Amino acid sequence: MYIHKLVIFGFGQHENVTINLKQGINVFYGLNEAGKTTIQQFILHILFGFPQKNAQQLRYEPKAGGKYGGQVHVIDDEFGNCIIERVKGKAIGDVTVYFEDGTRGYEEALAKIIHGYNREGFEAIFSFSVHQLQQLEHMSEDELSKVLLASGTTGIDQLTKLEKDLDKKIGELFKKSGKNPTINKQIEELRESDQTLKEERKKLEEYEPTILRLQQITAELDNIKSTESMQLQEQQKLHIFRQLYPLLQKKEQVEQELRSILQRGFPTNGVQRYELYKDKKLEVQAVLNQVQQEKEVIQKQLQADFNDERYQLLKNLNDQDSEWREWNSKVKSLENDIEILQQEKIAQYRLLGITDGEQQHALEQTEVSLEQEEYFRQLVKQLEENEEQYRFGQRTVDQLQQELAIVEQKLDNLFEQQPSDYEIERAANWSAKIQKVAEAKATLNQDVKGFKNTKSVKLLSVAIAIIAILIGTSLSNWLVIAIGIIVAAALWFILDNGSNDNDSVNTEALQREIREFQSQQSDMEQLLKKIRQFEDRITLLQEQYDDKKVQMREAQQAVSKFNMYIEQSEEQLQLFLKRFQISGSLQPELLTELFRQVRELQQKSTSIVMKEHQLERLYALINERMKDASSACEIICTRENLSATVQSVFFKMTEQQQLVVTAKEKLQQLDNIIDEKTNLHKSYTTEILNLFEEADVETAEEFYKANEQFQLYKDNSLALKQVEEQLSMFDESAVKVQLNDIESQSLLEHISATLLSLQEKKDKLLSEHAELQAKTIGLLSDEKYGIQIQKFEEQKAALAERAREWAINQAIATAIQETMRNLKEKRLPSVLQGAERYFKQLTGGRYETLEINSESVFEAVAEDGMRYTIAELSQATKEQAYIALRFALADSLQQSAPFPIIMDDPFVHFDRLRIGNMVQLVDSIQTKHQILYFTCHENMIDQWAKSFVIHVSNLKGERRLTSI
Repeated sequence: MYIHKLVIFGFGQHENVTINLKQGINVFYGLNEAGKTTIQQFILHILFGFPQKNAQQLRYEPKAGGKYGGQVHVIDDEFGNCIIERVKGKAIGDVTVYFEDGTRGYEEALAKIIHGYNREGFEAIFSFSVHQLQQLEHMSEDELSKVLLASGTTGIDQLTKLEKDLDKKIGELFKKSGKNPTINKQIEELRESDQTLKEERKKLEEYEPTILRLQQITAELDNIKSTESMQLQEQQKLHIFRQLYPLLQKKEQVEQELRSILQRGFPTNGVQRYELYKDKKLEVQAVLNQVQQEKEVIQKQLQADFNDERYQLLKNLNDQDSEWREWNSKVKSLENDIEILQQEKIAQYRLLGITDGEQQHALEQTEVSLEQEEYFRQLVKQLEENEEQYRFGQRTVDQLQQELAIVEQKLDNLFEQQPSDYEIERAANWSAKIQKVAEAKATLNQDVKGFKNTKSVKLLSVAIAIIAILIGTSLSNWLVIAIGIIVAAALWFILDNGSNDNDSVNTEALQREIREFQSQQSDMEQLLKKIRQFEDRITLLQEQYDDKKVQMREAQQAVSKFNMYIEQSEEQLQLFLKRFQISGSLQPELLTELFRQVRELQQKSTSIVMKEHQLERLYALINERMKDASSACEIICTRENLSATVQSVFFKMTEQQQLVVTAKEKLQQLDNIIDEKTNLHKSYTTEILNLFEEADVETAEEFYKANEQFQLYKDNSLALKQVEEQLSMFDESAVKVQLNDIESQSLLEHISATLLSLQEKKDKLLSEHAELQAKTIGLLSDEKYGIQIQKFEEQKAALAERAREWAINQAIATAIQETMRNLKEKRLPSVLQGAERYFKQLTGGRYETLEINSESVFEAVAEDGMRYTIAELSQATKEQAYIALRFALADSLQQSAPFPIIMDDPFVHFDRLRIGNMVQLVDSIQTKHQILYFTCHENMIDQWAKSFVIHVSNLKGERRLTSI
């Protein structure tokens, strides 16, 4: 696969740029800040996606604000000629793949073309720069070897990172000569405890023989315990056969009982809750009966003739006196507010220059929502964008006109140098002359062949005459001799006359014509070459002229289209402003002020309407209040005397009401109690029904039976759980012992005998141990020694736990090393073969091979057999090894990932000899991979005289032109 064209819509400092590339070596030359890195990043962004906005990588969005993205044109052996286009869209951009058969694809199609590689994988193999090579100088020998190993294999860098993390954890746990790691500290503490124990034991020197014997007995007991433990484990495995069956049988029985029980659910503490609710319900019912009787007695006492409805109306009117006064105050306030708003509206209409009533009404009905304001902004923005596109298209037309003029000038200059009519006529006749000379040569060749045939026939005629003479002599027949001589003479005469005539007529003329042709051949070939070159240049310039004409038509159509869009946008903008009673144009800066003024007018109109409605409602409330007051007081009330009249009548009725108020309060209390108790009664009934519903029963008897069933279900479930817990304790390996019943019984008897023998020996040792222990009872009662022993054992246990953690991490690290070794054995050998060849070429034969020793360290073997580790090499030689491995890995992936190789000045620090070797190597691999080389050093252009050079600094002045 190789890239044959880059089309940049807008990326960083580049905009509307087309760059044609070729197979082989393509050199991008330019000074710093010319935009080389931008083009390199453009290729990676289009192939692998734009970075997220919060990512560390730059997005290179266009500086001029144009269209973001572009196209990469590639030619692939599998997919043919493809165009990969990525523009601004979702997070990584919207990608479209155009195939040569007219079909399109998207991200899935692109993933197939780039063979599933992501940007990190691509850059790890096919892209590197001088900065990566400079980092090699600051690496240790181990780091250098790992970097070179990762350069020669794919997938090993992730394992290397994981290995580093594990090495860090292992180092934090234990180091051979460390002091701070956890295990080192615990070992030191254990040593200190052991030293303390030894000091304590020194106090027991007088009991040393006894203590030694105790230790021997302890050791023997430990051995016996160990043997006994092993025998017991074997015995336990054999007992599994007899232990499992009863448990499984019990499990099956419990499961069968569970299946027969239908009651699988029951309320928590259901019976206790039911009985509690039932008792409380009865208690509440008794209270309700008592309060109801008391209420009936009070109601009989309330027989006095008192108009409670009129009293309540007066009381409400009196309580609402502040509200009455507030209404009157609000009426005055609203009338003042309406008058002020009307004056402000008149002033704003004068500011807007609108005096007509209908225009004012229309303006108040106009929609001034944020959506409308945004719509106006969009219209203005659309107009500006169309104008910008129109200006851009006009610039394109002007540029194309200049280019057309240049091509026309070239055509005129070329026509001035065209061959003359005489030369063209000579060239046209020369083809006929070539044909004629070819025929003459063929005729001469034929004459030569004819002469040879004539000579052969003459010899044949002589032979015939001789044969006839011999036959006639032998037969003594003169007639045969005469006939043979006559035939031979006739044949000789015929052939001799025909040959002489032809030779005399044609040979001289043909040879003269051939000599004349040969004398003119060199001049005519020069003339034909001149005519062909003229025709080729005319054809090329005519094609360029036609292409520019097509581009000119397209650009003019685009200009016309955007001019039409501008007119449409201006028309839409005028229509929009007419809705606001504004004629002519409006500056975009005044848009916000216009909408603010109109919104304020509409808000004030709305406020006036609202306040008038409030005023109407207040007038209605005031009239309704005066009507109610006149009815309650039984006299006519006005706005002026309503408060005083209501208060006077209300005080009179209050005295009457005091007589019954106490009874009514009591009655109200009783009603509250009845409501409360009734609600309680209902809630208890509801709770009982909920319990029945949860238990899926309808009566109390069924509820109690359901409780019994559920308790039985819980007991069986607990029993099943216990059985399963017991079964889970058995080891599956013990169950699978390959013995029959007799063999297991025999083995059990043998184990029992062994255990009995061990027990007897242990009893004897324990007896002896007890006797010896009695002798040292005084010493062993020392608590300090016991505490020290306990501390020592605790420290041992803690050390064992840390050691186990260290061993696990060490095992994982070993597994990673084994995986890395497998990768090196499978992938690396083939890569190393190519790398050794490249490394030898780069070093001019000074180093023969590049190998990995048993410690996974890269070594370079010199031509004299001397070995050098990678850290012992010079910086430039390290870089050569790194490049050789990169190129070899790219070669090994040529079938699965035939990508171009991108290099950003990786060997500018090489000396002249190394650069020469590097150039030769790159020349040799350009047949396998396309090379994209970015440099700011002009001397690198001279290194590849036949390469395709792109002068990046010239791209800013060229738009949609091929860079050369």
